[in-house]
Amino acid sequence: MPHVHLRHARLAPAPVVTKAVATAVAVGAGLLLPVVLARVVDRTLAGHDTDAWLLAFAGLLIVRTLAEAGGEIAGVTAETSVLGRLRHQVVRQVFLLGVPGSWRHALGDLIARLSGNAVSAAKAVPYLIEAGVEILAAVCGAVALCWIDWRAGLTFLATAAPLAYAVRRLALRSSSAFATYLARLSDIAARLTDAVSGRRTIRACGTGPREVARVLAPLPDLARAGMATWQVRRSVSWQVAFAQTVIRVLVLLVAGLGVADGRISPGAFFALTLYLTIALGFVQQVDTLLFLADARAGAARVRELLEERTPTAGGTAQLPAGQGELSFRGVSVRHGSRTVLDAVSLDVPAGAVLAVVGPSSSGKTTLGLLAGRLIDPDEGEVLLEGVPLRALDPAAVHAAVGYAFGRPVLLGETIGDAIGFGSRAGADAEHAARIAQADDFIRRLPAGYHTRLDQAPLSGGERQRIGLARAIAGQRRVLVLDDATSSLDTVTEAKLAAAFTEGLADRTRLVIAHRAVTAARADLVAWIDEGRVRAVAPHHTLWATDPRYRAVFGSAA
Repeated sequence: MPHVHLRHARLAPAPVVTKAVATAVAVGAGLLLPVVLARVVDRTLAGHDTDAWLLAFAGLLIVRTLAEAGGEIAGVTAETSVLGRLRHQVVRQVFLLGVPGSWRHALGDLIARLSGNAVSAAKAVPYLIEAGVEILAAVCGAVALCWIDWRAGLTFLATAAPLAYAVRRLALRSSSAFATYLARLSDIAARLTDAVSGRRTIRACGTGPREVARVLAPLPDLARAGMATWQVRRSVSWQVAFAQTVIRVLVLLVAGLGVADGRISPGAFFALTLYLTIALGFVQQVDTLLFLADARAGAARVRELLEERTPTAGGTAQLPAGQGELSFRGVSVRHGSRTVLDAVSLDVPAGAVLAVVGPSSSGKTTLGLLAGRLIDPDEGEVLLEGVPLRALDPAAVHAAVGYAFGRPVLLGETIGDAIGFGSRAGADAEHAARIAQADDFIRRLPAGYHTRLDQAPLSGGERQRIGLARAIAGQRRVLVLDDATSSLDTVTEAKLAAAFTEGLADRTRLVIAHRAVTAARADLVAWIDEGRVRAVAPHHTLWATDPRYRAVFGSAA
């Protein structure tokens, strides 16, 4: 039998146990039926009364039928329960993996693991129970054959051993081929997700046919993997069918000779034919074993994700009083073989506005992610109010550091929910919206702050301002703004800058700057190039003294 991890059964112990017990009862009743029928045949031929045995036969049939029905219900319940809890674990793991996890796994790949792979793993639990009990019943059937007639039993064992080997070989080869199939399918899902998220750009550039070709590029490999799976089954299926027929003929021939010699009674021969069918039950489980082999591949992908190492949860220390003093001490971050930040040391004074400037891929965004522990450095330490972020309670870090991104995702039911999302209870959404220059357009919405997000047609700039309001809400000490005003017009951005200066003077602001005007408004500029801090000074100083700094802004200067 292919190995399928049994830890998933622990997710729904009650229905799993019920399924196992019901299946065992049904199989046990099935094992007793040939004995009862043999007695009925022998007593009938001998002219004896068979009423009691017929009553026992009817009782066993009723027990078996009820047990099979109960097993089916328990199986569906177990599958549903395991799937629900397994998906809960997967979703929880995705959030625990955080930003680094999104670098390692494309969205389409995660969706494939959460949907199809998790379904296969959940279905494997009841199927595994059923296959295990049925194979145990097959062993009992073989023992019964030997008990009735050792010659027939020995014939069965000698001929069934090669068949059992062929079934196992089929299951293992099928599992390997299906694992390749799932990998190709996940690749297509990841490409499709990327294409759907960029559908406007694709339409605007007129590159639809090219994108279709890119998304479906792995399709030939997928087809080959699928064909390999079926070829494995085809190559062995005819052997299994042929071997099963040969086994039946040989065992029944030996048993028939026993009846002719008077060694076996007619009733015993009848029971032997029924036990032969039970003993060959492992062949009837080929489809189940093949499904379990496929489920093994899906379960392995789910298990691979669940067993990935997550970032350390953090300590229990609370933040001391302060206004957001932020320090980076010898911080290095690597993505695979690429060093994104290289031994960066930087101090951000409490209440200051620090603009982080640098060319594309210089490490600006990564520095911002470190500030609120969205990622951890591979080397070095990030400190807030002099305390290492790793030592702080994660809730304290989240409450102290707010983020606003260039393309914010708004969560919650209403506009007010979106602004207060993740903030401490009592956060003033309206006050935050006024600072973010969002209050006016929100009040013009049909229900103002109570307008549902799915009923609020928001422009890119409006979404950015709501994202800014969310970062401001909750009286956070540090605000990290990563391209958070890129969609705003010049007038609105100027008003926002003034509001930030007046309303957030007591907070530290780390601004990932792409425009010279944004850098000019900051108290200090940290100029980063190739993962290293080249200089920290006011914008006008760097602009006047270093042409390489001016070149960073290019035409935007």
